[in-house]
Formats: sequence, C-alpha cells, structure tokens
Amino acid sequence: MENNELINETEEQEKRKIISNQRKLRILNIIYVRFFIFLLFAFFVISLIIPLRPKYSESEKRELAKFPEFTVSSFFSGKYFAGIGEWYSDTFPFREAFTELNARVTGLYGKTDTRIHGTVEKGDDIPDVSETVSSEEAVTSEESDVSRSEPANDAATETVPAAPTTQTLGALLINGDTAYEYYNFVKATADVYTAAVNRAGQLLDGTAAVYDMIVPTSMGITAPENLTASVNTSDQQKAINYMYSCIGSAKTVPVYDILKEHKNEYIYFRTDHHWTALGAYYAYYSFMTLKGEAPTVLADYTQWEFPGYLGSFYTSSGKLPQLAANPDTVFAYQPKDTNTVEVHYENGTVANGDIISDMSASSSKYLTFIKGDRPFEVINNPARTDGSACIVIKESFGNAFVPFLVSHYNTVYVVDYRYFSKIDGRGLAQLCADTGAKEVLFINNISATRNKDLVAAIDSFVK
Repeated sequence: MENNELINETEEQEKRKIISNQRKLRILNIIYVRFFIFLLFAFFVISLIIPLRPKYSESEKRELAKFPEFTVSSFFSGKYFAGIGEWYSDTFPFREAFTELNARVTGLYGKTDTRIHGTVEKGDDIPDVSETVSSEEAVTSEESDVSRSEPANDAATETVPAAPTTQTLGALLINGDTAYEYYNFVKATADVYTAAVNRAGQLLDGTAAVYDMIVPTSMGITAPENLTASVNTSDQQKAINYMYSCIGSAKTVPVYDILKEHKNEYIYFRTDHHWTALGAYYAYYSFMTLKGEAPTVLADYTQWEFPGYLGSFYTSSGKLPQLAANPDTVFAYQPKDTNTVEVHYENGTVANGDIISDMSASSSKYLTFIKGDRPFEVINNPARTDGSACIVIKESFGNAFVPFLVSHYNTVYVVDYRYFSKIDGRGLAQLCADTGAKEVLFINNISATRNKDLVAAIDSFVK
C-alpha cells in the first residue's frame, strides 16, 4: 500500500508540474502575441506619420513614389489604389535601414554567390530588324583589328580585377563580388527616344551633324552567359539594333561590338552601374573611327588612379559584404591640352573646375570626371583655334566619355538634359545656333532609353 501511495503521489507531482509548465507556456505565448501585435501597431502608427516618409532614396539614387492624384478614371480602373499601395510600400519610414538590415541578415543564410535584389520586370518584345546594325557597317575589318588591339595595348597599365552584378536602378543580379542591373526593354519609351533623335537630325539638317550613341550596360556585355541565359533580362544588342534601325536622320555610333570584344578587360565597374574610363575610351575610339579621324592613344593622357570605390550597386543592394570585400578602382585619363572646364551650376553660379579632379579622399570617386552631373559645361581647348565645336547631350555615362573629346575640338559644350532646363530655357536648335557647333552627340546608357522621365527630358530639349 505504501508503495502505491508513493507512486500515486509522484504521479500527482508530475501532473502538477506539467500543468504548471503548460500554464507558463500559455502566459509566454500570450506575452509574445501581445508584443507582436504591439509591434505591428507601432509600425502602423509610424507608417502614418507623413514627415517620416522619405521622398528620395540615397542608395538607389531616385525619387520615391508619390501619392497618386485622384481622378475618376484612375479610381474606376484601380490605378488610383494601386498607386497608393506603391506609395505606401516605397516610402515606408526608415526604408534604407530596413533594406540594409535585410541584406545583411539574408547574407548569413544559404548560398550568397548568386542572388536577385529588387523586383524584376519583364520587358516588351523587341521587334525584329531585317538589317542588323553592327560596328562592321562603320568600321572595316582592317580598321576593326586596329581598334581591338592598339587601345588594349595602351591600357595595359590598368589592373584588371579578378573575374568571379538614374536615373534609377532596377533589380540587381548579384554574382559573387559583382552586381549587374537588369534591363527591360520598353518599346513605347524607346520609340519616343528615337523620335527625339530623328527630330534633332531634322532640325539641324544642313547646320550640324547629329550622332547617337546608345551604350549597353554590364549585364549585356560582361555578365557570364550562363547567368544571363536563364534570367529575365532583355537582349541589349537586339534592343540597340532596333532603336538604331528607327533612326534615319542621325548617324548611329556602333559600340556594342567593340565593348563585347573587350569584355574580359576592366570596362565596367563591379559595384557601380557605370562603365569605366577604359570602356568609354573604346566607345570614343569607335566614334572617331566613324568620323574618319585618328583617336588619341591612351599613352598621351595623364593617368589617375583612385582605388577603394564602392558605387551605386553597393548602396542599392543594401551594402552587401561580398561587394565591399573587393572595391573598384576608378581610372581617369586627363587630356594633354587642358584640364579646365567651365561649370554652370544649378544655383546659377559659374566657376572653373578640373576636367579630371583628384578624388583620392572622396568616396564618390566617379565624380572625378568633369565635376559630375552639372546642367551645362564648357571646355575650351587652347591648342585649337579653328572654331570647331561639339555639343554632347548626356546623362552620367557621358562624364567618363567627354575628356577624350577635348583634343578634337576648339570647344566642347556638355549638356546634362536632366538639369539643363533649370538654368537655361534654350532648346537644342537655339543652343546650336548660339555656339556655332557643327556636331551634336547624344550619349545614353541603354537603361536611360527605358526611363520615360529621362526620355521626356530629352524630347523636351529637342526643339
């Protein structure tokens, strides 16, 4: 009997212990649930505080979505509510901090060699072109051999990083220590772009020669084919061929083939969306060949070198450690005739600056080229007095390109169409008449031709 009583008492103690533990677990669960609800409520309250909502993303270099305007048509079509949803998610308070935290936490789990950052949008179908446009139409096979050998030898002093991915930045493909930006072709926007270039050629017919250069991004040139074959990105060569086929009143500058020939060289940054000065040099070489002029060899320039650069891909990806582990180096080539540029700033001031600036102590090392993105700049070459002039209409890809033009003209005028209207009301025709320029060059990276705001700015300037 005593043994049975002892067993029963032990069982009762175990039951009480289990009940006690279950009670504690329920209390903890209640606390956790209430704490989670509190956090959700706190985030909801914070999200409603309009002053906390950011309007601009420093990491992505773009303005964030705005609260949509109400219209009857957008209300019934559902676009108004979709716009509210986009605004709510795109401008959430502290989005930059959350994005960076998410990238770092995600990097602690699973494989990080290849990943997608951002939302990948499917591009439009690219119309077929019966006659493709390639560099062979402008460069003979003999000249092509020179363009693919001589520049490479002159650039041998550049250190090529070891191989392993707005203007706004879209989704990124992260492959090891390199990032690439997805490109999605937008036919309607591309057609507006080509129409603007055609109109420029018609406006300046008999006055100035108009050239157009569409630059592929690293996704279309240096990204490994085994990656691009399976990802949702539009064919950049096909898109450029289509746009060039639509341009009849301007001369198109072939750069895709020559960049593809040099894809194993350091022609694009790994942590930034721009091309390097070497990539820009190959495009300049193709431009000069198209014009029938001899390009300046790289050995005739003074070379600058700025290591430790982490660019737009690094910040827009949330500062991924694998990108930071192998920073880029910015090489720059200073023209021999002059290093002075007259800069017209957005606030109306005008000052002289350097074509190639010493950016050793700066983190924004791409600003070494022509003082960065300024509305209007003028470069006078004292070594030439023939009155020759060229107008370059560009976004930031043109910055690394402009220094190579200096020795070929008496004056180079640089227009950043994104900001020019803020300081000057003249359109292209009037600016060309006032400057006496006989050549006009549009230079844009291919991503700009899908951005309706940028293309609208170009379209507005061509008048």
